[in-house]
Amino acid sequence: MYQSVVVAVDGSKNSYRAAEEALKLNASKYTLLSVVSHEDSKDAILHSEQSSSDKRKALLEPIIDLYENKANEFNVMIEHGIPKDVIIQNVKRYNYNVLVIGSRGLNPLQEMVMGSVSRKVIKEIAIPILVVK
Repeated sequence: MYQSVVVAVDGSKNSYRAAEEALKLNASKYTLLSVVSHEDSKDAILHSEQSSSDKRKALLEPIIDLYENKANEFNVMIEHGIPKDVIIQNVKRYNYNVLVIGSRGLNPLQEMVMGSVSRKVIKEIAIPILVVK
């Protein structure tokens, strides 16, 4: 059994599936880590919308509800920056036992041109990683 699991979530269907799979690990503690990109923050400011953190927390409500009903202990971290960099920094800083992350499901051409956060993180992280499609 894992003690501490970090789940990278962004409110998408893939991240919800990743959050569901993470619960099957029966960890003692979960951290839901969501990264708001600089572009999302800038758009929120330019369009006088609610803050990017509040907007992201609203997107995460279904995942938070899932964890409130099924996880013994969890916390939510909303960070700003480049998603792959922030995920890598947090995994290294907090010594989690495993990372669970959703896959975006890019086709081979899209992945070659854009890359994916999960693929970039896999190259840098030394702990076990569960990538959920």
